[in-house]
Amino acid sequence: MSSKTKSWILLIVLAIIWGSSFILMKKSMFDENHNPLLSANEVASLRIFISSIVLLFVAIRQWEIGLSKDWIFLILVGLLGNLIPAFLFTNAEKTLSSSSTGILNSLVPLFSVLVAAFVFGQKISLKAFLGVLLGLLGTILLILFNSSSISSIPLLPSLMVVFATVCYAFSLNIIKNKLSHVSSITITAISLSFMLPFCLIHLVGFTDVSQKLGNPLYNQAFLFTSILAVFGTTMALVIFNQLIKLTTSVFASSVTYFIPVVAILWGVYFGENITWAISFSVFILLGVFIVKKEEHKRVSKKTTS
Repeated sequence: MSSKTKSWILLIVLAIIWGSSFILMKKSMFDENHNPLLSANEVASLRIFISSIVLLFVAIRQWEIGLSKDWIFLILVGLLGNLIPAFLFTNAEKTLSSSSTGILNSLVPLFSVLVAAFVFGQKISLKAFLGVLLGLLGTILLILFNSSSISSIPLLPSLMVVFATVCYAFSLNIIKNKLSHVSSITITAISLSFMLPFCLIHLVGFTDVSQKLGNPLYNQAFLFTSILAVFGTTMALVIFNQLIKLTTSVFASSVTYFIPVVAILWGVYFGENITWAISFSVFILLGVFIVKKEEHKRVSKKTTS
């Protein structure tokens, strides 16, 4: 198998894994009749807890990095890149469909550019800025028209997802500007390990997980949450790293375009209410395309100069 074919296969697999994360959250919280199973906070805590346990051996082996001068940045990555978004996404999906959540998740590259420009001092071209505005316009239209009436606009849940993408944007920029000397799997393992005590305390002291564990009624919910943690976090990281090694970060990041498609297909399969407003996602993806194209130009110029 050629490296090009392998790269495309890995890209598609990665898109399926990340694009499926949103329906896995929904299925962890509700059964087919929309009866509640695990709470939003239980799913979020379990996801981070299980992911950190899976990577705990890596974290222990590299723990001296966690005790170095980079500890504050690793904690910030754990908070902004994992813990806070996990809680925001599950709480948002109590109202939003998994497909809408998957589409709004595409805002990450747009906010990454804004954070890079206004927080880390990176120059932003006019075209990239216009791409950001186009993506934000699509977001506003999607939120406004993804409801039957003005009074039922899911504003707060939508803003939760938007804020989660802002958190991701900060995390990505911290990794790029402050932790570029540390391998991504080490960053993930250590940053998650810092979140482990919080999740353990939350699960034991503030949830009913211990009572639900072992109850056949919740077996499917625990299974979906485990798949979300192991594949959506750990396995996806390994594939993403391998993809970057085989190709470039630009090619690997093109997974952004496929994630909403997978999320929408899952939504259709499980009979979610998908309105015509989903067509506004075109503006978001077009904005992402413009921003990524400008970023590729900037990186190319920097490499050749």
